[in-house]
Amino acid sequence: MKKRISLFALFLIAMLTCSQLAPMAVGQEKPKDSPPAKSAEPASSPIPLRIQVVFTEYDGDKKIVSLPYSFTVNADEHHARPDTQIRDGARLPISWNKDQNLQYLDIGTNIDCSAQTEGEGRYKLVLTVERSSASQESSSTNGPVIRQFRAEMNPILRDGQTLESVMATDPVNGHVYRVSVTLIVPK
Repeated sequence: MKKRISLFALFLIAMLTCSQLAPMAVGQEKPKDSPPAKSAEPASSPIPLRIQVVFTEYDGDKKIVSLPYSFTVNADEHHARPDTQIRDGARLPISWNKDQNLQYLDIGTNIDCSAQTEGEGRYKLVLTVERSSASQESSSTNGPVIRQFRAEMNPILRDGQTLESVMATDPVNGHVYRVSVTLIVPK
């Protein structure tokens, strides 16, 4: 009988202790009439942009080549990878390998572009322009001389703005390369 009373007393003490702790452990219930929580900012839809990139090569004051490229890209708040990729060129045969197979080298223009909104009508482009071409110059190996140009740029532009974002000089032949970028927001 004493065991039963002792167990009953322990049971009561445990119940009283738990009942005092229970209000602290129970979470507050949400009122049933409250609307679901909304995010602070609605997701913005991408803004289509028209981009024009012009690659121009000069020998002194003489324009040798002007290559325009026009494409669209979508601007949003955060962009992880290029939205537009252009690969334009040819495959140049350069040599035979040991198995008598002809090897080729890609030459031409590569452009990668993505865009981010910067607020106040400004857009940041993440732009890479690569240009390679076969030159008429002679080399010591009787193979073609391949000219290579690469620029990575992040211009911030407004609608209708044009920017000459790169000007570089070839260290061997002195030719000047210029890259201009124009951004247009279609209406």
